[in-house]
Amino acid sequence: MKTTAIILAGGKSSRMGTNKALLELNGKTVIEGIVESLHRVADELLLVTNTPSDYQFLHLPMTEDKWKGMGPLAGIEAGLSASKTEHNLIVACDMPFISVELGRYLLSCLEEYQAAVPEISGQLHPLFAAYRKDVCPVVKKSLEENQLRIRHFLHSIHVKIVKNDLLQSLGLQDEELYFFNMNDRDEYERAFTFIQQKSSTSAFGR
Repeated sequence: MKTTAIILAGGKSSRMGTNKALLELNGKTVIEGIVESLHRVADELLLVTNTPSDYQFLHLPMTEDKWKGMGPLAGIEAGLSASKTEHNLIVACDMPFISVELGRYLLSCLEEYQAAVPEISGQLHPLFAAYRKDVCPVVKKSLEENQLRIRHFLHSIHVKIVKNDLLQSLGLQDEELYFFNMNDRDEYERAFTFIQQKSSTSAFGR
């Protein structure tokens, strides 16, 4: 079954002070690195952004939030609505070290579940997670009711929670790296430390 990777690039990057998806990391912009990884995971790629002119250089299909100013849930709704495939992987634009293997695994869970969401040390990661297109009406209902927490919407669907022990059983033991996201300058600097520590290992792109 064909799959789509949906990149959410609609945030304001207010804490970073500049568009974090366009910061340079490891010789390319953050979003270029994400795109390269996702080409290995999904058949199609789709970008959700409210500033499409910023991303023309990627030559990807794009769509905008219909529910402006309503956060990542609105991005999920826009991406799933525009997707042409039933199985979709949602990825935030500020996660430079996503795991290709984990992305594939999450998508495989959609054969039995409506969503597959990692939970690491008690924290859900719904912005590196897989969703079937058929959850879109539930997402819209949450937006209509102004219930913007993704956790709230997940209670209404058949979801597989992927926890640490399952990741370890799959040989994916570097979850701090996979789910690292950059919200401010300190975290951006920390990303360079990760690169220095991990560049000689197989962690990147796995």
